[in-house]
Formats: sequence, structure tokens, C-alpha cells
Amino acid sequence: MMLSTAIGLGFAEVLFRRHTHVEYADHLSHGTGNLIVVPGPQMFAFKPGASGELPGSVDATRKFSYRTNAHGLRDRDRSAKRPGTKRVLVLGDSYTWGYAVAEEEAYPQVAERRLGERHHPDIEVINAGIPDYNSRQERQLLARLMPIYEPDAVFLAYVVNDAEPPTSVAVPPEETYRHAYSWFLSDTADHLNRHVFKRRVLPSTRDTSESSYLEGFRDHSQKWRDSREAIREMRDLTAAAGIPFTILILPDVTQELDDRYAWRPIHDAVARWGRELTVPTFDLLGEFRGRDHQSLMVPWDGHPNAAAHEEIAGFLVSRILELWPD
Repeated sequence: MMLSTAIGLGFAEVLFRRHTHVEYADHLSHGTGNLIVVPGPQMFAFKPGASGELPGSVDATRKFSYRTNAHGLRDRDRSAKRPGTKRVLVLGDSYTWGYAVAEEEAYPQVAERRLGERHHPDIEVINAGIPDYNSRQERQLLARLMPIYEPDAVFLAYVVNDAEPPTSVAVPPEETYRHAYSWFLSDTADHLNRHVFKRRVLPSTRDTSESSYLEGFRDHSQKWRDSREAIREMRDLTAAAGIPFTILILPDVTQELDDRYAWRPIHDAVARWGRELTVPTFDLLGEFRGRDHQSLMVPWDGHPNAAAHEEIAGFLVSRILELWPD
């Protein structure tokens, strides 16, 4: 009986893995637009020299334009690093990339302009944000960009969904089931938890988006463990190169920015981890506390608007100038 069960489960595992690979290949066959597939945890990136339009998250009829540079970033093309130049690399997701605002309104670009106005044209701020990226993707991107841009400081902008898998692209099954011994059993348990029990009853290591970002920070969740480890690796990469590494925790501007703010436990968890790693960590929720969140977001999308980017840029400039005081 046990032998036949084991054989049956093994057969089901083989069929399920084959099915998931076929399904993933089918998604890719429909095209990826201005995205390219990247092996490993990074999964995808923007094509170099691309341009296009993207829709708002709330009102898809509203669109905004974007372009990418020679390295697939929403940033200007830069020549070889000149002697005396300081470069700041800012990692993040759509908040950093500047979703639903113009390129020149994104806070890394605003920070670079402000530094120039304050007689620091020798400090460059590079926007390395990519929409829908999580910590593991940012860690792989950092390793790729460090030899290209030779940064003198790295800032990681952490947002409350940075422990979640991407939702805008097909995720390779090797990523979804990277912690699963059996893809079939893990998928079955996840399906039963979601559609039968309506809560987590059976253990599943399938990496899927949670109904609440807080779930990714529960004691049982692998998501926050993975995110923590990626942050540690970014700290180690920069430390090995002698580069200061700083974490900025950005608030969700779709939420009330007071005691009703739902994601405070996530902010607290990231701040604690930063302290444990002895990484300077700044929670910008305090900077925005008590503000009307609607005045800080794009109404047809929900991402930070130009005014919010201006304020984040001001904070970033202050932290940069602390690294290299006059």
C-alpha cells in the first residue's frame, strides 16, 4: 500500500512539474513587451533603450510614458565615472522607479537636481528602481549594477510588498516552488488552504501573493526570511566593496498615515532587521505621519505623486550629504 502510494505521488509529481513548465512557456510565448527574461531570482528586467506607456493601477485608461537607458533603468545614460564624482545607487520598486509620474519627477532624479542646485554637481543619483521587484530581485540587480556604475553609496528603498513575489509577470516555477520538496503536494496544500479552509491549515512552501502583506511577515512565513536574507546579502556586497549601505522604509500612501495605518508591523520588522545588521535605517512613515494621504498619491493610480517624490527626495538629499559633508 505504501509503495503504491509513493509511486502514485511520484507519478503525480512528474506530471505536475511538466504541466507547470508548459504553462510558464505558454505565458512567455505571448510576448513580454518591453521586458526581458533574466535567469535566477531577478526573473525579468526592462529592455535597454525601450520606451512605452503603462496604465494606472486604478484607472487603466490613464497612461504615462517611460523610457529606459542602455542598462534598462529609468535613468539617463551616463558616461564613464569621472574622477572626483560620487555616485549614489538607489534600489527599489515602482515607488522608486516613479510609477505614474514623469521620469524627471521620480525622487532619485529630483534628489540629483537638488544636489546640483546646492553646488554638488559631482554627486550623481542613479534610479535603479524596477516596478514589481522584491528584495531578492533587487539583490541580484545590485550585483549586476555595481561593476557598471561603481557606486560610492547604495540606498535600498523598502516598500511593504517587498517580501511578495511579482504579480505583473509570469513567475518561473523554479522560483514559485524553490522551497518545496514536492511541487504537487505544496500546490495542493496551498489550494486547500485558500479555497476550502479559507486560512492556513496545511503547510505549504509555494511562494504566492498573500491576501494581506502582513501574512508575509507572520512567524511561519518564508517570505520575510527570504527578504531578510536578501537584505543581508546586499549589506555584505556593499561592505565588501567598502560602500555605505542605507535602508529607507517608504510608507504606503494609499493608507491613512496615522494610527490607522495598517502596515506598521512591517515597518517595525524592517527597522529591527536593519538595527540587527547595523545598517542605518530610516522609516519615512514618521516624516509623513498625520498628512492627508490623498494629497500624496496619484488619484488614478495610488502610487506617490510628484509632491510625495519631492519630499522623499529632500530626505534622501539630507542623508547623502551626511555621507559627504562639505
